Amino acid sequence: MNYHKTITSKAIIVLFACTTDMQAQEPVAVDSSFVREVEALIAEHDRNPKSKLYGDLEMMMASEEAWRKKSIKDEMSMEWTGWTSLVKGAVHSFTQRKYYTDAVLYENRHFSKQDYAVAITPVAATWALKSLGVKSKSSWNRLIVSNSMALAIHVGATQALKHTVKERRPNGENDQSFPSGHTFLAYMSATILSREYGHLSPWVSIGGYGCATATQFMRMRHNSHWVHDTFVGAGIGMMSANLGYFLTDKILGEREIETLESREAYRKRLRKMQNAPSGIRFMMGTEWGTKHVETDNLEMLEDFNGEATVHLSTPYSIGLDASWFLTPNFAIEGLARISTSHAKVDLSGKDAGTTSIMGKSISMYHADIAAKFSIPQNMTKRMSGRLMAGVRNSQPITFERLDDNSTTPFLQLPEQTRFEVGAGMSIDILNSRNHSAGVVVDYFHTFTNIMPDRLIVASSWKAYF
Repeated sequence: MNYHKTITSKAIIVLFACTTDMQAQEPVAVDSSFVREVEALIAEHDRNPKSKLYGDLEMMMASEEAWRKKSIKDEMSMEWTGWTSLVKGAVHSFTQRKYYTDAVLYENRHFSKQDYAVAITPVAATWALKSLGVKSKSSWNRLIVSNSMALAIHVGATQALKHTVKERRPNGENDQSFPSGHTFLAYMSATILSREYGHLSPWVSIGGYGCATATQFMRMRHNSHWVHDTFVGAGIGMMSANLGYFLTDKILGEREIETLESREAYRKRLRKMQNAPSGIRFMMGTEWGTKHVETDNLEMLEDFNGEATVHLSTPYSIGLDASWFLTPNFAIEGLARISTSHAKVDLSGKDAGTTSIMGKSISMYHADIAAKFSIPQNMTKRMSGRLMAGVRNSQPITFERLDDNSTTPFLQLPEQTRFEVGAGMSIDILNSRNHSAGVVVDYFHTFTNIMPDRLIVASSWKAYF
């Protein structure tokens, strides 16, 4: 079949229908934005005949009934969101195994209840909105059954893994570190909010996943989990929520789905992606690079006959950027990012055998501006590259020597604020939850001797202005 001819002929039919009353044969107003969208699809298809643009055009021109059937099919299908987090967790569990098994004791900060409060905020918001009469995707029956299934999967999976793996927490509190139950609950909660109310605004989904990534960050910062615990928890959390909806729809059927995205909303999202993709993107991921600091860059706070090296675990990184497109292909951006990792001190020399140092968590703060060039790959996908410059700040961290009943300051990683430059690339893909999801890869060089080179690989969610 000649798809170009098929698309062109269908476009002509639709444009004719837009400009003529088929019964009265009287001219009517033309939807010029729709015409431009059809023309853009045809032009893009000419450049890339193997693309999926034919399907986009078909859905833009489909009848309301055809649109409804497709929307229901998409809503009832199994979503595999979360598999990338599972892969990250698996990779880090093996690459960082020696660090975890040789870990020292870290401070117990006792923030479990506060972390739970942040984790359940999205699902609490979902039920509050539903109770107030704000129309969601699901009926009460579908919401109750799907959420109950997701919670049952959450409890069963986390408890089974915790009692099977028996991994010690960084703070030494117990041996139930893997996976993170808080992070599991947080991402399950965010996925439920996104599925129920993401169609109202992309900021709903961004807010929900913002709470989830904050929970993931705090569980590491509070020394309750290793980074791979949180990634596995995040992955299973998202997949358990989606599995709960999938199984519920198999039982209850489509009759319990109450709200679907309109075709006009779909067309607006496509226009945003093509012509005005300014917005705010939220990112979460990990850093790769130098993971140790030698004695020359440390400040010894007491006499010690030997050498000291600070070793870091894989850092967890969260951040956001705001982009403003001056043209459809060029934008300026502002970026803010914070990373955290566990750090321990290895000693060598005459006094090493009699000295024990408590581990700490280290955070670094980044603020940058960027020039960005972006090219649409099709109606729902963009590839971008950017050049960045800014500053990196790290606060002073004091490591303490453990005595019988007290701690004594032993050495300090000094505060630093240094200039940094970087380059990166990203891909954004528009999804059915009213926002785009994607992957960001950034490289930074900081002009310092302390961990100068960093590669960040992050998942992202973007909402458009």
